[in-house]
Amino acid sequence: MQRAHQVIPRGVNSSRRAVLRPTPLAFTRAQGSRITDIDRNEYVDYVAGYGPMLLGHQPRQVIEAVHTQLAAGVLYGGQHEAEAELAERIVQMVPCAERVLLNVTGSEAVQAALRIARAATGRRKTIKFEGHYHGWIDPMTANGPGSPVGTGPAPRSVIAPTHSMIGPEILVCPWNDPGALADLLTHHGADVAAVIMEPVAVNGGNLWADDGYLATVRRLCDQHGCLLVFDEVVTGFRLAPGGAQQRTGVTPDLTALAKALGSGFPISAVAGRAEVMRVAEDTVAHGGTYNGNALSVVAANATLDALKADQDSLYPRLERITGKLADGIEQLAGRHGAPLQALRAGALIRLHWDAPKPLRTYADALAGSTEPLRHFSENLIRNGVHARETGLWYVSAAHTDDDVDRTLSAVDRALAEVSKQLLSSAR
Repeated sequence: MQRAHQVIPRGVNSSRRAVLRPTPLAFTRAQGSRITDIDRNEYVDYVAGYGPMLLGHQPRQVIEAVHTQLAAGVLYGGQHEAEAELAERIVQMVPCAERVLLNVTGSEAVQAALRIARAATGRRKTIKFEGHYHGWIDPMTANGPGSPVGTGPAPRSVIAPTHSMIGPEILVCPWNDPGALADLLTHHGADVAAVIMEPVAVNGGNLWADDGYLATVRRLCDQHGCLLVFDEVVTGFRLAPGGAQQRTGVTPDLTALAKALGSGFPISAVAGRAEVMRVAEDTVAHGGTYNGNALSVVAANATLDALKADQDSLYPRLERITGKLADGIEQLAGRHGAPLQALRAGALIRLHWDAPKPLRTYADALAGSTEPLRHFSENLIRNGVHARETGLWYVSAAHTDDDVDRTLSAVDRALAEVSKQLLSSAR
């Protein structure tokens, strides 16, 4: 890290890594559910590369496919058969997908989806929701996770991170509030191209929508002639083979996919209805040197093959392992008198410290304490568990019952230490 600081700002290439305690870790190897740092410490890994490693690290079928492709080429500057195969797989698996375009990152896929929505509707404005995350590219950084909750009617005041550029085309609404969205569309609907959301608010607390909310949003979008866009960068392929839209039964017009799609190889996609995606044939120029690069595409094909072939056993097993882990964390929290909740969404867990019960809104999530979670993750790292300080845990198909048992032992020790620290500071 000292060496990196000499040539890399903060010593990291993604600013979120810089805040990890006791220090940002440098790794040399990852395999299955485990990751090893430069000092040869091994951890049970719940960071999962920030989400892509749904099959675990180094899944055999993916690595074999990439090895084979390496001998044939990496980047052609032209088409290859695997691109069409991948688009066909996505169309088969994702409910809204009739046409597919490839990108490299989730942020790019979001930008492509919104550009397509503007072209398809002839409108300029986008409605986004408080606490939802749609990548690091302006203007979608507005009112992201951690930004304060607004008051009064929608649209809420736009809050931009430092040095971000947010224009009047962004309207901000509270999520899971059908009345607020209805009012906003009544006043601005004729100018709105897209309503974009995380269909499960993972970044805003791992929150499920109330029954009927997503269906109401779908109806309102249809009523006002705007497009519904699901950002499934995190939930895509993780909550179900077809993502949150399969799980909830509500189908958007467009969706952004990434993370689990490539098992760690950089790839993303925007997929949607053929009628909407048709603008990419004659109106929207979709560019990118690395779009459809051969290594990422064959990795994605192998990933989706594995998910589809094993879906009847893989997803129930992910739910069971995640449930066992979340229940164990909450039971240990009760034993230690720690106000810790573990909210589940498929193979995702989000920890909240001292937040209201039941926790159902973004405001509830913000009401929790962040400093104890930072202490908690630091103590977990010291006890052989790699977990983010935000409390967002990614469970993979490589995690075993033994991993869960080892993790819960570390949680027990970490909670004892955090409780001691909090008691000492209170004095």
